[in-house]
Amino acid sequence: MRQRNTSMPLMLNAMPFARSLFALALIAIFILAMIPLPEAITVFSFQDKVEHTGAFVVLMLLGGKGWPARLAALFCGLVAYGLTIEVCQHVFTTNRVGDPWDLLADAVGAAAGYGLLRTNLGRRLTRPPA
Repeated sequence: MRQRNTSMPLMLNAMPFARSLFALALIAIFILAMIPLPEAITVFSFQDKVEHTGAFVVLMLLGGKGWPARLAALFCGLVAYGLTIEVCQHVFTTNRVGDPWDLLADAVGAAAGYGLLRTNLGRRLTRPPA
């Protein structure tokens, strides 16, 4: 008879949970990218680029937890996703414009997340539970 691992009885199965959060984050970021910009307090001039970079770090970390063996494909997919957002903003909205600097910030964020996932800490985060 197999013994059930009870060391973390209420722990969610991390991979499907991370995949679900990743999908929800993709949808939320796309919606936020397409709606009109609210008047926001700007603390520093390149704040928008920091926000793009941070969002794509989080996406890469979530995706890396969901698909740890597919990091390179995930990185390429996120850069393509960033390009898609910029094209959609340029073509389908009247209040937003596609910005190549935003795409660069997205790629930098995805690359930073990729780099984090390649460290010992990142490998520990994406390792399946024993």
